[in-house]
Amino acid sequence: CVSKTIFVNPPATITPAGNTTFCSGSNVTLNANTGTGLTYQWKKYGNIIAGATSSSFVATGSGVYKVIVTNSSGCSATSSAVNIIVNPLPPATITATGSTAICPGSSVTLNANTGTGLNYQWRKYSNDISGATGATYAATGAGTYKVRVTNANGCSKNSNSIVVTSLTAPVATITATGPTT
Repeated sequence: CVSKTIFVNPPATITPAGNTTFCSGSNVTLNANTGTGLTYQWKKYGNIIAGATSSSFVATGSGVYKVIVTNSSGCSATSSAVNIIVNPLPPATITATGSTAICPGSSVTLNANTGTGLNYQWRKYSNDISGATGATYAATGAGTYKVRVTNANGCSKNSNSIVVTSLTAPVATITATGPTT
């Protein structure tokens, strides 16, 4: 009677813990199958990711990810690929046309950067200004203004802030030094 030892490759699968398409600044955790005695090596575009040897990996950049799962017998298997797409944030800057110190009853025009497929929501003190959804906004009162720009991928970014101050109107009086008739 002859006995033979047969070694079996472990399973190798990746399960994303969220969307695999997201905006820059976000991430998704990729989970490999787990089991006793398994070790892991994550790859991006077929290249080993240094230090990525746990059963999960947090993907922050676009790429094609795979994991190599090795069992205690030294047999390994490579998972199917998971494609991660990271969409860029839009540019978001504002500038003022004129002085930001305004007299009562006047305004200053704030201009956002423009581009194809961009949407705007102007904000004052981090609160949305109802109906202020154009690329420009006429600020008529004191406050800290910014705009949230959203691109066609649904990614949003807040602009820099511009502080608008209100000047005090001078007192204008006339006094007669003599008779007025």
